[in-house]
Amino acid sequence: MATYTKEKDVATTQEDDPKARAAMEEVFGNTARWLAGFAGFTADVIVNINGNEEAGTVTAKNVKEIETTIQGEAAKTFLTENMTSIVSHRGPRSFAESDGKHKLSFGDEGTHPLGRIVSMGGDGMSSFYRIKDGRIQQINRKTPRMAFTINIEESVKNPDGKYLTHKYTVYYFNPESGIKDVESYTDDYVRVGESDLPQYRRIINSEGGTIHVNSMTLSNHKIL
Repeated sequence: MATYTKEKDVATTQEDDPKARAAMEEVFGNTARWLAGFAGFTADVIVNINGNEEAGTVTAKNVKEIETTIQGEAAKTFLTENMTSIVSHRGPRSFAESDGKHKLSFGDEGTHPLGRIVSMGGDGMSSFYRIKDGRIQQINRKTPRMAFTINIEESVKNPDGKYLTHKYTVYYFNPESGIKDVESYTDDYVRVGESDLPQYRRIINSEGGTIHVNSMTLSNHKIL
């Protein structure tokens, strides 16, 4: 997924709805994350950029400490950006540190196929989710240069009964001209100890009128 700078929280007049908060806290609790104190991992990795492979290693401690022996610019950028995204989403944090710090309220009655809207008042990105069956089914955010929608298409449960997203699609929109790009993701994880670590990610997208398929495959994981 394209990187973006998280906007600062802003003042909001949105009222906090206890029922929406409880629903989002349930969703948060159903999502797999690394446990508090998780120090990171290292693994062998093969990065494939549209058919061009490069092998190396990667070490991921946190979003600011990701190191790799991969040297090719395209492969290194792909690996680093995607590992940063995975570490950010799987890393340990509490509900109060994430969505729980915003004003949460329902935006409709929930008849949409992807579930009921929960809006994030004050997050600075006009964010709202659609939730259904205890899971986030859609994510919507806006930044000054783009907007994007993520549709969750398939999830799997880990041994603890928590959800890991397996397949999802990201739609990017340009404020002036509408849809800009579409990316289709497939993620697989491997259980190491008590942690679900990234094993495979494939992204299919279009650039300059051409379909690109990039992937990273990790093996021989070791917890730090």
